Amino acid sequence: MSKNTLIRTASGLLLGLVLAGCSSAPLHYYQLQAGLPAQGVPQAGAVILVEAVSLPASVDRPQLLLEDRQGQPQIQERDYWTASLSRLLTQALALNVSRQLGLSGVYAAPQLSLARADLTLQLDVREFRLQPGQGALLTAAWRIVRHGQAAPVLQGYFSQRQPVSGSEQAALVVAQQVLLDSVSRQIADALAAHPDWLRATAG
Repeated sequence: MSKNTLIRTASGLLLGLVLAGCSSAPLHYYQLQAGLPAQGVPQAGAVILVEAVSLPASVDRPQLLLEDRQGQPQIQERDYWTASLSRLLTQALALNVSRQLGLSGVYAAPQLSLARADLTLQLDVREFRLQPGQGALLTAAWRIVRHGQAAPVLQGYFSQRQPVSGSEQAALVVAQQVLLDSVSRQIADALAAHPDWLRATAG
């Protein structure tokens, strides 16, 4: 066997081992859930629709997006959300608000069978950052609109950082979970200050 043949054979084996190693690297999946406790058994009352949470285009992707200390994005090709990030946020927010207010009629969009909602909750996420060695950052504006009205009856702003000591993706997701629960609590507390809005409406 010639020297060139040996080199080509060795190179092919090395490439095969590298590809095999890459293909065997495990995929990791992460999700955001409702983390707030229920305040008793949910009761019937006003119907609240949580619209699809809007996100910056850069993070609205299947993979986790981390930022280094220089603010440069780092797409994690083997770390994925279990579903659309917007959908995960919308469902978790709806369940958190339902639990905090003790209302059974809080729904996450889309709800095609829902004829109408007494109140609509809109959450616009401005910043959703996962920064290894630093923590998670969540900045969002929210508003509540009553049925038949264009102007919001309530609105607020949330911006908070949750530090982490490590750089693991799991710790960063947990930190973002804490922030999601915090903004959910802020919204629920604002709504709870208007108990008349939360009663079931006739018709």
